[in-house]
Amino acid sequence: MSSYKKNKGILSPGIGRGQKIGIRLGRTRLTLMLLVLMLLALAGCGKGLPDDVKKNAKAIPDAIEAAQKDIKQTQKQFASLKKSKKFKPVAVYAQREDWDQLFTRANQDLARASDLNKKELIPLVKKNKPESAPKVLTQTNRINQVIQEARQQAKAPINRFLRIREAMDNTDDIQAKAESIGKKIATRVMDLERGPVAAARDKFPDSVGAIDARFAPFLKTRQDTKNRLTVMDKEYTAYRSKGNPDFAAFIDAADAITQDVKTLEQTRAVFERELDQLYASYTKVLQDMKTEFYVTIKRESWNENSDYYDPRFATFQRKVSPSVYESLVESDLEIIAALSPGFGGISFSNKIGNTWKQLNINATEHWPARNHNAASFWVENEKALYFHKYLKEENGETSETDWVKVDPSFYEQNFEFLGMAILSKPYGVFEQDRITQATPPGMAYVGNDKYGEWKKDNTGNSFWSWYGKYALFSHLFFFPSSSFGYGGWNSWNNGYRNQQPYFGKTRNGNQRYGTRGNFVKQSPKYQSSNFSKTGGFKSQSASVRGASTKLRGGGPKAKGK
Repeated sequence: MSSYKKNKGILSPGIGRGQKIGIRLGRTRLTLMLLVLMLLALAGCGKGLPDDVKKNAKAIPDAIEAAQKDIKQTQKQFASLKKSKKFKPVAVYAQREDWDQLFTRANQDLARASDLNKKELIPLVKKNKPESAPKVLTQTNRINQVIQEARQQAKAPINRFLRIREAMDNTDDIQAKAESIGKKIATRVMDLERGPVAAARDKFPDSVGAIDARFAPFLKTRQDTKNRLTVMDKEYTAYRSKGNPDFAAFIDAADAITQDVKTLEQTRAVFERELDQLYASYTKVLQDMKTEFYVTIKRESWNENSDYYDPRFATFQRKVSPSVYESLVESDLEIIAALSPGFGGISFSNKIGNTWKQLNINATEHWPARNHNAASFWVENEKALYFHKYLKEENGETSETDWVKVDPSFYEQNFEFLGMAILSKPYGVFEQDRITQATPPGMAYVGNDKYGEWKKDNTGNSFWSWYGKYALFSHLFFFPSSSFGYGGWNSWNNGYRNQQPYFGKTRNGNQRYGTRGNFVKQSPKYQSSNFSKTGGFKSQSASVRGASTKLRGGGPKAKGK
């Protein structure tokens, strides 16, 4: 922050007396040193990779070695197991599925992990560059995953043995449990099919395809379970008749059925909630828009006649017009106004002309001390707040919101959509398929027999006639009601629906809907809106509409604050 100081009898911005300059330089150097130290600490003391990243990477060889020992030990256990009496009935499965090969694969995985460490990870660690940290982390995680896969490969033979022995030792219980689960799955799917699915199909015939697509996984689960029970029944019959059952196929089918019911229970609730979405209808129409602009002006005051640097600060926040805001945002001035001592007292000057008057700031308000006789003013901060007002329709009932604060990017994205539905979810549509592209209010509902029907006028042209409470869409613009013709709706439905905003065209080729459309321009409602009263229908400069992305940060530059 600059101050207006004396130097050889001349007032100059940013120049003070030697002692004050020394104090400021000392403070600046100290601040910079502390900042550098913090950055160095965050960057791993400035020597390269962060310590924890290096530590994890350098631990890889030990992890590989530990896995090698464990795999070797597991292989010995398995070799011993193969000599036991319990293993003899299972030997046929071990040979058929080549369990010994799993140890070979485990060792191959470890060899691959070692190779990745030598060729990919170690060179990165040796470079020891802070910017390599993400790559080092990625490679470390990748190698650890390979090591984990190797361990799992080595454990698989013993785990497989235990599972098949379980099938041999508890065949009756496993069969009974699978049959019980199979009945549960069949019942759950049937209840869905005859209950909420049938009701939704009947209520929303146009959505049968979408409903069936979401229900299809449940039908597949039921059929898969039926097929698996067939496998189990075959092997169980062989077991009961003292035949030669395939216990591997038997237990695999049983385990799959157990997993199926878990998946079914997890997905059923989600599916039922999705079906409930079909019975909801809502639209959000952008009714009004406004932007509020604020600037924060900061003042530093001091005693020009003192050798002791003892500044005082004051802050003034003001809500300003778009023109004032734009002027200040676009300005590169470090100091916008100043108070200077003189023979006749303190004098005021500013560099922003009439803009200062519009800020309505008393330059000496909250003056800190009588001996302070100089000050400088600058723009400390600027911000723009963006608001929308909506007309909301939910299941045929309408309401208007108060002002809702929105993100600058969202405001900009919807700037051209005044009077349009920026969100629509008709009956019979899943939430995932709701319409997020701007459309004329109600157009997303046209063609849906829950809202109305097509009729013909005296000239034979088709128009959409709303049922009862949905006629509100014919009056949204507060002038003689307008209906949707088949041609316009068909154009939107086939070329714009959830692909791009639809503004329509008048006979003269002008835009029909939206901020620049004839409907809004001719509507008394929108002409009396806040958007209209504040000049919204006039082109606003990009610096105001997108101001929040262009603001200076942290106040004025090079002011020595």
